[in-house]
Amino acid sequence: MSAHYAAQSPCYLNLPLELWQHVYEYLAPSDLQQGALVSKSLSLSLYCQSQIWARIDADDWVFEGIYQGLIRNAHLVRRVACSAKSQLQVLSGPQCQSLTHLDIEKMRFLSSTVLEQILEHNYGSLQSLRIRLDRTIFLMVAEKIARMKGLKELYLQHWDGIHQEALETVLECCPQVEVLSLGHNSLYPFRLENIQQDESLSKLPLRIRSLVLDGAVIFHDELVLNLASRCPDMESLCMQGGFGMRLSKELATSLAILCPRLQRVNFTQQSMTQDFFSTLFRVLPGLKEIKVAKSSLTSDDIQIMIQNCSPTLEILDIGYCTSLESRSVLSILLGCPRLQQMDTRGVDFNPREMESTDEWVCTKLKTLHLEILLPKRAHYAEGEPERIRNSLYRQLARLNRLESLQLGAGSRDRGVNILEMSLLTGLSSLSTLSRLQRLDIKRLNHAVRSAEVAWMLEHWPRLQAMGILLDTNADMELVRAVHKTNRDILVW
Repeated sequence: MSAHYAAQSPCYLNLPLELWQHVYEYLAPSDLQQGALVSKSLSLSLYCQSQIWARIDADDWVFEGIYQGLIRNAHLVRRVACSAKSQLQVLSGPQCQSLTHLDIEKMRFLSSTVLEQILEHNYGSLQSLRIRLDRTIFLMVAEKIARMKGLKELYLQHWDGIHQEALETVLECCPQVEVLSLGHNSLYPFRLENIQQDESLSKLPLRIRSLVLDGAVIFHDELVLNLASRCPDMESLCMQGGFGMRLSKELATSLAILCPRLQRVNFTQQSMTQDFFSTLFRVLPGLKEIKVAKSSLTSDDIQIMIQNCSPTLEILDIGYCTSLESRSVLSILLGCPRLQQMDTRGVDFNPREMESTDEWVCTKLKTLHLEILLPKRAHYAEGEPERIRNSLYRQLARLNRLESLQLGAGSRDRGVNILEMSLLTGLSSLSTLSRLQRLDIKRLNHAVRSAEVAWMLEHWPRLQAMGILLDTNADMELVRAVHKTNRDILVW
């Protein structure tokens, strides 16, 4: 963010709900205006009230006086997320008619009358709806959804008593939805033949750009493909931890034909055939986001991915892909220049495989999780560990856009403490990481001293959280010293 933009943009106070009354009661309006950078033309009392009540999270329902406050300020509420026992009837009156986001998926024993009143009063403003349907409220909800012309996100997860005709009805009555989630539903009997694109029926395409099927039970490829046939603009497909279906090369090929704009895929902990990934990377060469943690991804698949997707790839998660070798991690670091997020937890990287001329090209990285394991050996050449350590520091120092850095010393084995993050071994070379906000080096097997912590706080001014292995003789003293001068920093 530029300095000019930061100076012109208000930084609103962000305090817990129960503290706002005390702030407004004891601080002079001029002080609060200056502290919150609120425009003088804005009514301070209205500003404070609107900031308090605009968003109600699931945890807020336990606060004392929350229900009385909601009754008085229902007209200010914009976002609501409910817990299992929230009393939603306080928002069923005509005063509450500006809701933009409503999450009632966790609620139990929800009155259909209360729900109908809320949807009726807010059908013109709702942009996101997360609801757990059952047979008793389905028809009413479908009717209300059909009138919500501004609805962009629809989450129909944990649907009780779902049947194919009901699902097809919902999809046909809200063609404007851009994000659709059918996750955690039992869809195994369905194929959705009636929803597939058919020129003879002149069906309009859906506007879905993001389809979520996390944790769903799906037995037939046709269900996914029939949905995809109506979503030519789909850019994101998420199928994490599904049951009943193995992703195949035929599915990948068909998806590329039906959804040529597909750029983001998440197949974490998903079953697939051996040739699925190699086919996917060939038929969709413009992928920007690939999340395949806990999958059967192989080193050969990585090479095909780099050949086809490296010019566009921005986000990569290959955590706990146990078939991968260290060389695969190095190939990614050397071959994907547009990467912004990379997570390789559970996949060990041996820095000894780097050549002296190797340069990591992923200098746009903002988030990096790397497991560095230099195997234990009876003998290393004289000076070799130091050379490897200096090379690692030099490569990390080039990643000057990093905001989150997590380093480990191997996921399955303990090797040489090659990267200690100490001032004696080269920590000072990382002064270029001035944008760093989160650091987690607990698993480097090396205690961090107070001198290192002081250096980090001085050279990484944006640091907000530190996960470090402290010297046991000075744990509490160090934590107290950090909190005394930097109250906002989390140390664990």
